[in-house]
Amino acid sequence: MASHQFTRRDALLAIGLLGIGTGFIGALGISGLFWRKRDGAPREMPPTPTAAPDEQATLASAPPMVTRAQWGALAPDHNARAENGFYGPGNPGGWRVYDAPLAEVYTTLVVHHSSYIFIDDRRTLLDIQRLHREDRRWADVAYHYFVGRDGVLYEGRDIHVRGAHVEGANTGSVGVCFLGNYVHDELPAAQIQGTFVLMRWLADTLQLTHIATHRAFNDFTECPGEQLTAYIPQFAAITGLAIGTEGYVPPSES
Repeated sequence: MASHQFTRRDALLAIGLLGIGTGFIGALGISGLFWRKRDGAPREMPPTPTAAPDEQATLASAPPMVTRAQWGALAPDHNARAENGFYGPGNPGGWRVYDAPLAEVYTTLVVHHSSYIFIDDRRTLLDIQRLHREDRRWADVAYHYFVGRDGVLYEGRDIHVRGAHVEGANTGSVGVCFLGNYVHDELPAAQIQGTFVLMRWLADTLQLTHIATHRAFNDFTECPGEQLTAYIPQFAAITGLAIGTEGYVPPSES
């Protein structure tokens, strides 16, 4: 850690290790800007996500990664059926931009695998975004970050925005997706090393307390597969995170 002070993460991690779930979900808001619905009526629209001054420096220290623009990501579709419009009291499932400091929002790192991969990462990323936007009707790709089999890191959904990667537990969880199918396949050494760098940065930057697999939250899925699940204790050790879902606290409107 960069600071030697007793931080929120330290306190929550100590409690989490005793088996007591805790955490905090920051207050969220919507701006007074407007855009037009399909019927021409005004709809509230949040501002472009921005970080507070101290967060800007921390986020600028992110490990090198391929940006959305570089891999060709499409802009979010705010008319998407399953994530339509923007979050508000009457639309809890809408596109939710966090306006509290990210360290007050996030508690848990959730590990996924893509379950398939094409010849190159770019084609895989484009297809994942197509699947999420067109088939699942989300506004954007569900995960915040991707890790290629060669260890290259990729930006996914904006870290200031709620993901769509865990049923019932998206608010306050950061989604990291490994490109590949790890039900049976072994992880390449380069992918593991790239993940270490990303996870350490996320744990420190977001003051996370826990790490968990997708299937720990949603038992109907195999994600992220047995081979990747076997590395969770190692990931927890190098990040100082507790394993499990106990650190996750649902948002108040739930």
